[in-house]
Amino acid sequence: MADILSEEQIVDFKEAFGLFDKDGD
Repeated sequence: MADILSEEQIVDFKEAFGLFDKDGD
């Protein structure tokens, strides 16, 4: 599923996810 995302989308998603995922990983 993740392989359909570009690296840019993954990075952007991770940054957005980090907004409410202070756990880090």
